[in-house]
Amino acid sequence: MKEADRKQIEQRLQEERERALADLRELDADVADDAEMAGELSNYPQHLADEGTANQQAEKDLMLLGKEGERLYDIDEALRRLYRTPELFGHCEECNAEIALERLELVPWARYCMDHQELHEQETRPT
Repeated sequence: MKEADRKQIEQRLQEERERALADLRELDADVADDAEMAGELSNYPQHLADEGTANQQAEKDLMLLGKEGERLYDIDEALRRLYRTPELFGHCEECNAEIALERLELVPWARYCMDHQELHEQETRPT
């Protein structure tokens, strides 16, 4: 990978990291709001349907929070790889083939070539 391409990917990773952090802050605030709204705001009990809706929203927010946390972790790991071993960055961790620049521009934290990415997803996909 050329140095200019590596710098461009580094910049994309930094931008994606900032975006992931902003999303995490927003989701964290949503989870806190959901927790506050789940408490009784008056002496009247909350209707069961309202409780179900609030619980469903809280579960969704927590799931999204986990996904964003995973994305931030993947981005940080990619930055570590880029800084520690820049000559190996952009190479598949399975076969050492160079990952297409177009793929890295879309998913700068990619660890595998397309063939091995598909295999990895098949192995980790729940049945």
